[in-house]
Amino acid sequence: MKSIRSFLRRNLIGGVVIVLGTAAAWSYFDSREQIDELFDAELAQNARMLGRLYQSQLASLTPTARQEKLQQMTSGQFSLRPPSLSFADGHEKSPLGHVYEDKLIFKMWDALGQPLLGLSSSSVALDYLPVPGYGRQHDNHHDWFTFTLYFPESGIWVTAAQREDVRDELTGQIALHNVLALVVGLLVIALLIGVAVSRGFRPVLRISHQITARQPGYLEPLDASEAPDEIRGMVDALNGLLARLADTLDKERRFTANAAHELRTPLAGIKVHAQNMEADAKDEASRRSARMIVDGVNRMTRVVEQLLTLSRLESGAEAPRRPVDLAQLTNELARDLGPMARQRGIKLHIEVTPGAQLVSHENGLYVLLRNLLDNALRYTPEGGQVRLDIRRNDDGWRMEVADTGPGIPLRERERVFERFVRLAGQKTQGSGLGLSIVRELAERLGAELALKESPLGTPQAPGLLVQVRFTT
Repeated sequence: MKSIRSFLRRNLIGGVVIVLGTAAAWSYFDSREQIDELFDAELAQNARMLGRLYQSQLASLTPTARQEKLQQMTSGQFSLRPPSLSFADGHEKSPLGHVYEDKLIFKMWDALGQPLLGLSSSSVALDYLPVPGYGRQHDNHHDWFTFTLYFPESGIWVTAAQREDVRDELTGQIALHNVLALVVGLLVIALLIGVAVSRGFRPVLRISHQITARQPGYLEPLDASEAPDEIRGMVDALNGLLARLADTLDKERRFTANAAHELRTPLAGIKVHAQNMEADAKDEASRRSARMIVDGVNRMTRVVEQLLTLSRLESGAEAPRRPVDLAQLTNELARDLGPMARQRGIKLHIEVTPGAQLVSHENGLYVLLRNLLDNALRYTPEGGQVRLDIRRNDDGWRMEVADTGPGIPLRERERVFERFVRLAGQKTQGSGLGLSIVRELAERLGAELALKESPLGTPQAPGLLVQVRFTT
């Protein structure tokens, strides 16, 4: 189940459709049954009424006049055959009559089957069927429902008939009206269901937005004042987890700060003593041993600094973003790494537009570029080149660090981002953490990182180009 809201909407609306559809089907068949009953009763009533009217008219005449009347009726002089009705304005009725008149007819016979009286269109003639009750007849075009009644007092048969499509039309109209009402009702119910589900899940969405909008280092409790009872327990449990996590991270940051202080101080002391040993040494072997101690302390200091940097990154502590003066930042990098470049005889070239600014985390950006330049200076042979180029393109800022070092084979370029991974055959001392820190920082700063061929490279020293791209 991907979405509870979609599940509820789908199932509630589906249930309403099934219920309303069943109700519509039941209403249609029930309406048809009731209409059939109504029309059957109407046929019986019409036949009975016509027979009674005929009997009452004959009863008021003398025997001689009655005989003449019967002869006139038998000759057809009194047969009523109205013309077919049609209304140009499209209405079904008017002061002149109704279009259904052609579909409602009757006929009267004497005991011998001679027609006495009739009302029908010119194209319809009912057959004489002396069987009382309901029946069906068929002419050249339509089926007819009939009801036949015998009057023994006057010896006549009366048949009232109704065309089948009258019932079908009426049933269809009733069904259409019912279906339209149900469709409108369904749309209104679907809208109400959607609004109700959305309003019901609004507090849940607010809790979700609180969580998704948080920065990694923000561990304050969630606002549970509007949380519904169904998720209040989950929100309380999550707030408890955030509190425990904040306490754990706070302890880790305190440990990191204490470890940094406790490790740097003895390492600095060891380095001072080793340098003093080198200065006081009387022979070359002692001086060489002292230099090796100094080099080892330097390596250990760098590893400690990198581990502490990585620990701070993983703790999620982040300074707010603000405009960073890139020219000033690169001046600090040149000042900090210039001595290392001069010591190794490497040409360090930095190119940046004066006054250029990038909204980012200043400390994180500094550590990222410092690690890239430090790696490039360490792995570039003496007398090589290292270049930092910062420029703005149409799609954002691009920072590139190129060198003339040994480079990284294409198949190894993803692997070197793993911690403590160093390529085989490298003579430069290192810990394998520099590029791991760079990738972690790039992800936190929202930058894309790529390793490419260096434009400064040669066949003997292909070099490496590290590209950091900030899209805007």
